[in-house]
Amino acid sequence: MNLVGKWKLGLYVLAIFLAGGGSGALITWQVGQRIAGTPLTPEEIGTRLRARFKSRLDLTADQVQKIDPIIEQAMRQVEVIRKDTANRVFANVSHLHEQVVIVLTPEQKAKFEVLEHERHDYLRKKYGPATNAP
Repeated sequence: MNLVGKWKLGLYVLAIFLAGGGSGALITWQVGQRIAGTPLTPEEIGTRLRARFKSRLDLTADQVQKIDPIIEQAMRQVEVIRKDTANRVFANVSHLHEQVVIVLTPEQKAKFEVLEHERHDYLRKKYGPATNAP
């Protein structure tokens, strides 16, 4: 293989590598945007459901009027489930911490309190002060 052929082959390999890396970065960014965001509120879910039903099912105005209360009721139930789940998770974490503290030395307990404070600060910054966090 001559020198020009080697350069062409090298450029093709480099182009394929860069295209793959760029594609991977774009896909990772898009997936990260979907996963990393804060969860949708029941109101946002309901709005999206309404819009999807209207556009994809070609609903009449009468059908929309009948479906709206169904969506509202379902979203109220979603909020109840979300709050109950959050309360249960926080109760479980609190119980875990109570059990862990029993095993720790006084020095470790002091460090543990710092960790707890950092966790609470993180939760408040991420979800706001109105969370179920202690």
